[in-house]
Amino acid sequence: MVALLRRSTAKNVSVRQFSELHAANAPSFVPVQKPFHEVVNKPFAFTQPAGTDFKRVINLSAGCAALPVEVLERAAKEFVDTGSTGCSVAEMGYRTRNFHVIMERAEESFRQLMNVPDTHALHFFNGGATLQFAAIPMNLLGKQGAKADYIMNGHWSEKARNEAAKYGTINEVTHDPKGLYFSLPDASTWNFSKDARYVHYTAADTRQGFEFQKFPYDALPKDAVLCCDASASLGSKPVDVSKYGVLYAASHKNFSTSGVCYTMVRKDLISDSPLPITPTMCDWYKFESAPNRIYNVPIIFSVWLGQMVCDWMIERGGVEYFNDLAERRSNLLYDYIDNSNGFYTTFVNDKNFRSRMQVVFTIGDGTSPRNQELVEKFLKETNDELGWLDIRSHPLGIPSDAIRVTMYNPQTIETIQTVREYMHDFMKRHA
Repeated sequence: MVALLRRSTAKNVSVRQFSELHAANAPSFVPVQKPFHEVVNKPFAFTQPAGTDFKRVINLSAGCAALPVEVLERAAKEFVDTGSTGCSVAEMGYRTRNFHVIMERAEESFRQLMNVPDTHALHFFNGGATLQFAAIPMNLLGKQGAKADYIMNGHWSEKARNEAAKYGTINEVTHDPKGLYFSLPDASTWNFSKDARYVHYTAADTRQGFEFQKFPYDALPKDAVLCCDASASLGSKPVDVSKYGVLYAASHKNFSTSGVCYTMVRKDLISDSPLPITPTMCDWYKFESAPNRIYNVPIIFSVWLGQMVCDWMIERGGVEYFNDLAERRSNLLYDYIDNSNGFYTTFVNDKNFRSRMQVVFTIGDGTSPRNQELVEKFLKETNDELGWLDIRSHPLGIPSDAIRVTMYNPQTIETIQTVREYMHDFMKRHA
């Protein structure tokens, strides 16, 4: 499939013109799945983690996402008596040393994993990435109505832009009128402003399977403050944190369960003068200057679980290991799709933008009556009969829903091998 992208002249547009998103957060309906115990003995219905004797559902959820079995088992073992403290992590008062130790260890593990320099403050903010969509303009614009540049590349950049447009003047650096973003024009043609307070982009968009494999840092205006929502890909490849003013990621994709946002902010950008309308929960200075850098009660369970995931990732070789795993895991599907003689097709075909975290595809063109029928059959078999989680995704400019396979850092390669085996079986039956 080819997306015809037309680059528009940069426009300062009001929030009302930005109000409509091109997709909802979820499909129009939530499918009903059979209980796992009813399908567990069917072929393609389960994966068995290496070194274990139990079966797990094929979990392709985009968030909350699959977590490492080893971490879940450790968390279960330590939940009631966490760290031999005599109480559970879920009941620790935030004024206690036990609580502070968990926060400190979580920060230490994440800094080590991501090589976060001392120039950047690390916070586990409540509210996920969506709250930071508002916090970034409130803390960086300097005054109401100031300008910010937004590189548009999918649904999540649309959401970030819409929040920022409530407080400032937004310039769309890139633009696809269809909102599909299967590719982007060359960075040399991007429409940057001369007076933007910051530049924002989304590292990987989960809806259509878009990911910047190499972000064009050289195309940025000189001294631009770069902000990035890296929720879908952080930890899957090396990243130079020093290039960013703000680098942030929701916890429930690659590091933990839902609740917090891992946020790295260059310390010189943390000002005691955010926009006057800034709520306390969006005020970075309030948190950075608070005693022990804890202003209110963090979601300590999510922070604690994330620390264990970071430790687990470090034990396996850190970001370099997961970079290699992301390549091997996603190529299992891309190679099969590309060699299916057109039976399966992806939406994003430019390898510079193909996501390693979500492989999103359809059958044939996904448009003809026969292909629509096969897409729905594929989705119903995997969801209704095999119990797969979150395989159905958003429509992408065609009548049928898309098929999406999510593979964040903790996703096992055995799970993706099972997905590929089913795809092969389905094609043999219907090609």
